[in-house]
Amino acid sequence: MLRHALGLTTIAALSSVSLAFAQQLPPTEAPHRAFLVCADPANLPFSNKAREGFENKIAAALAADMKVDVDFFWFAGHKTFLRRTLLEGMCDAVIAMPEGLPATVTTRPYFASSFVAVTRTSDARRFSSFDDEWLRDARIGLQLVGNEGATTPPALSLSTRGFTEHITPFPMWAEDGEPQPPQGRIIDAVANGEIDVAFVWGPFAGFFAKKHGEALRITPILRDPGRPEVTFVFPMAVGVRKADVALRDRLQRALDARAAEIAAILEEAGAPLVPIAPQSKTFPEPVDK
Repeated sequence: MLRHALGLTTIAALSSVSLAFAQQLPPTEAPHRAFLVCADPANLPFSNKAREGFENKIAAALAADMKVDVDFFWFAGHKTFLRRTLLEGMCDAVIAMPEGLPATVTTRPYFASSFVAVTRTSDARRFSSFDDEWLRDARIGLQLVGNEGATTPPALSLSTRGFTEHITPFPMWAEDGEPQPPQGRIIDAVANGEIDVAFVWGPFAGFFAKKHGEALRITPILRDPGRPEVTFVFPMAVGVRKADVALRDRLQRALDARAAEIAAILEEAGAPLVPIAPQSKTFPEPVDK
């Protein structure tokens, strides 16, 4: 789903302009070229054409550190996004991507989040695990990820326990031609009592719950002992094509330099974060040429 569930975007000719060339020059001599990022045009809190998403803002911060402009190749995130954007050379990078996706390399993770349970603070029922007995009769909201997405981790855990009779599906993507996707409706449905709990990706929940103030409770789901093979926590990194290791290394330096700014962007977006596991991966220092 992530891509980030999670997720996790102008012109093909521009993608042939390599930032690797720019990074070989001293900063004052770097040519004025755009850092081209693949992003969804209508997928808040992640990205939109108005550049209001946290991925848009992080991309701009990285470009500023590399002393280049930023531009976006827009493509709907649910339509074989990675294969038809980054891997086809339509852009230089994807800003929020789990490690290990085919034909890509990533920076070290710069944030990690998890799937969460969203409930009303006025409801005495609290989510502690998928074995909570109250879930058997609860009105549960789940996002439909579409034919090209994977089943979400919470859906797997719920189906294992047979908690399927009281599930309300919510569309995750806008139909073609819709100006704005209906994504926040699942969070609104919890707030107005239409459903009792929604299981969604953390940054999504945090963003759309902000307008409801203290009315909603967000509970991170770190694991499911009943389905230990299912992953609920995802460290997110910047991804590039395997051939663009030099660009990956330059982006890592930009992430390190702009860490405080990026943390503030994520906080403003309301993303609930979990600790990132210690990283052993290191990248070589640049060699001036």
